[in-house]
Amino acid sequence: MMRLALSTILILICSLPALGGDGFTRSVPGYEFEFPRDHGSHPDFRTEWWYFTGNVENDQGRRFGFKLTFFRSAMVPPGQGIEELSPLASNQLHIAHFAISDFQSRKHRVWERMGRPGLGQAGASTERMSVFLGDWTLEMDNEGTMHLRAIVDDAGIDMTFKPTKPFVIHGKDGAHQKSDLEGHASHYISYTRLATTGTLKWDGTEHPITGYSWMDHEFGSDQLGGDHVGWDWFSIQLEDGRDIMVYQLRKRDGTANPVALGGLVHEDGTLEPLGAGTYSIEHTGTWTSPRSGAVYPMGWKITFPDHDGAVIVKPVFEDQEMDTMRYTGTYYWEGAVTIEGTFGGEPVSGRGYVELVGYSGDFTLL
Repeated sequence: MMRLALSTILILICSLPALGGDGFTRSVPGYEFEFPRDHGSHPDFRTEWWYFTGNVENDQGRRFGFKLTFFRSAMVPPGQGIEELSPLASNQLHIAHFAISDFQSRKHRVWERMGRPGLGQAGASTERMSVFLGDWTLEMDNEGTMHLRAIVDDAGIDMTFKPTKPFVIHGKDGAHQKSDLEGHASHYISYTRLATTGTLKWDGTEHPITGYSWMDHEFGSDQLGGDHVGWDWFSIQLEDGRDIMVYQLRKRDGTANPVALGGLVHEDGTLEPLGAGTYSIEHTGTWTSPRSGAVYPMGWKITFPDHDGAVIVKPVFEDQEMDTMRYTGTYYWEGAVTIEGTFGGEPVSGRGYVELVGYSGDFTLL
């Protein structure tokens, strides 16, 4: 999101105080970005992810949502010599979470993968955006166009993303703070509106699709404070061309961490930070998962007092839970949503994605 597009235990590893940041590079203000290098991998940071979500439709108007995130996590700090033990050894672990939601049938399917670079199963370039896990791939060309491909038997995506706005860097002076502790931050880059074309395969049928997607790239080593139990994260694409990222980090005492810093990306690509007090999130209902037993907030009202705005966020359907127990030992909710309300005193509508982490039990390590 930050992704905190944040999605999984991989992301959560960097929140556990016992691990700390010793030996890893920390995210602090003053980081000097360089592109295309910083679209690539940063193995000296503990955790990193490249995160895509999108709302797309075929030429008959049938709508789908999708989510694909590649995670990279370092097992130990750099310089520990793991790679010297064997040509097959690697300090890096790669995991991917993939899901498609079919709005028509109200079905949500989830897949996950794990691999190690030492075995040739996975990898990420340190020079540019180029990531793979098996035959699931992410590539950015010299013009900034991205291509994402993930096929699993009778389902999958093969999509091209063209930015309609320049990327934005969230936070202050290059660091997106997650708690009031020094170094508990990430470097957080977003493409908030990607014109999307390609194909989406569902139940063996390939659908030519168009729509808009969202991409986050984050890397850091110690992100969350020890009293955090999860987060609620929202990406909103309004029909008027504005994009909004807001979230709340939930603490054990039930309050939200006031450090959270969202962002409003205007139609011209200008980023307006949204700090504490500039928005509030209130859930309007709940849903209980039949598989995990987790009780998730389901339906939200987000108010923007400085922008004379209030939007109602609703799931396209409720059961968009991510079952990633096989490799990351957790459930979380990540799904497509619709938006209706006002902003700037004018009616607005839109689409987006919501991520809810920490409702299915305590965080555990891999």
